Amino acid sequence: MFNFFDEIKSGLRKVDDKLNSHCMINLSGKLLYVEGHKGILALSKELVVFKTKFTKVSVTGEGMLLEELSENTLKISGKIQKVEEER
Repeated sequence: MFNFFDEIKSGLRKVDDKLNSHCMINLSGKLLYVEGHKGILALSKELVVFKTKFTKVSVTGEGMLLEELSENTLKISGKIQKVEEER
């Protein structure tokens, strides 16, 4: 199966560990797709917080909905206003 993130990483000469910790795609502030999460810390219509290998990520917005959750991927939809990482 084709993996977009793996394809991008394979083009890099030197990949450090932090580059492999997680990947996020924000599509027009309406959908956030994440690979590499390590668990949900907070979940509401205005705030989703999850952890990754090296960071904690806070997603704020309006009417947000966790549409998909698997062992290491998640998909958040709604009006996403801000995505912040804390190291």
